[in-house]
Amino acid sequence: MAPRKNRRRRRHRRAAIVPPSGAPLGDHAAGHAPPATLRLLGCDPESSAESTVLRAEELTVARETWPVLWIDVEGLDDSETTRLIGDVFQIGELALEDAVTPDERPKVEFFGHQVLIAARTVRIDGEQVVTDPVCIFLGDRYVITFRERLAVDPFANVRQRIRHGRTRIGHEGADALAALLLDVVIDGYFPVLEQFGDRLEDLEEEALYRPSRQSLVGIHDVRNDLMTLRRALWPTRDLLHALGREQTPLVRDHARAHFRDCYDHTMELLDLMENYREIGSDLRDIYLASINNRMNDVMKVLTVIATVFMPLTFITGYYGMNFDTESPWNMPLLRFRYGAPVAMAMMVATTAAMLWFFWKRGWLRRWH
Repeated sequence: MAPRKNRRRRRHRRAAIVPPSGAPLGDHAAGHAPPATLRLLGCDPESSAESTVLRAEELTVARETWPVLWIDVEGLDDSETTRLIGDVFQIGELALEDAVTPDERPKVEFFGHQVLIAARTVRIDGEQVVTDPVCIFLGDRYVITFRERLAVDPFANVRQRIRHGRTRIGHEGADALAALLLDVVIDGYFPVLEQFGDRLEDLEEEALYRPSRQSLVGIHDVRNDLMTLRRALWPTRDLLHALGREQTPLVRDHARAHFRDCYDHTMELLDLMENYREIGSDLRDIYLASINNRMNDVMKVLTVIATVFMPLTFITGYYGMNFDTESPWNMPLLRFRYGAPVAMAMMVATTAAMLWFFWKRGWLRRWH
């Protein structure tokens, strides 16, 4: 971990100098990372406006104009744009490094004029659960979010609500916007966990009635996905607890109440996730028990077949001995006209008697 982080830090130090005010954003040389996309959304109690930031001076103008400003940075590889935002909003170098670190653990840090909130959104990629980093900087009148380039915008619903005036962000301030964004991140876990419920039901039926190696692979995948969610949710619970209890001028009472509500949702998610993990462990035991039962059934069938053929083997082996003499101890039925049919009747009667005995004992009444 440490060597990779040091390499990342050295890479930021070698980044190009921030473009001066008025220069286009994302003016990269060939071979560098693609430029980040900056979306600006400003709102006040009466109106809101959206735009895509193309020049550095737009950030300064927007910060002075709007009482609540949201800057959404899509793309974590554009070091020039990241450094520019850090200069305009006075964000420390280490804080910026945490914002663009893909494997950053969820946490919260309180600075004098900012609050850093690192969380992780969740999505389903094929059949695999993936968590993506999202970093929220909360200032006195602004919120800055850093996130990966994704096919689906996780904050599209928030934009829609602000666009149509269905929130009171313009009245309540930037801390309410940060709480709303974090609430959207937490709510995104609920539909993912609901899919786990359906997957576990299918795996339970398969483990009971159609156990196979694919069933064990499915159970293993579910447990790995739940572990991924657990690594994201447990530290998220701690950061929400801190935001709901920590006294800071940047987070007022109404926002703390919203963070405490998010904390309750996180605890609900954790309880549900732990239940699913227990079910996953039980499914593995059910799978192993089903495999053992199937093996026992196979062994029972083979044992019955071997037991049925034991007296038949004895009869055929007995009459297969070549003892044909005039001794009074001569083998019976050797010279009898109907000896062969009698021997066959003996074998059929013996087989029928043994099968009837097995049936009465209940050994043949259940087959899988």
